[in-house]
Amino acid sequence: MEGARFKEVYCADCKMVLARYSTKYFDDADITELVRIHYSSHIKEGHVVETRLSV
Repeated sequence: MEGARFKEVYCADCKMVLARYSTKYFDDADITELVRIHYSSHIKEGHVVETRLSV
């Protein structure tokens, strides 16, 4: 997909991308909610989870 933009959910402690979401279909609020639901245990373990823009 040319010009597709994604937001990556990245764990700084594990140094890996946990998920990628298309900004065409998911806005920031949607991605924040998905991270909160799917990665809450990861965050509770003290891992630093961040979202970043990926092209």
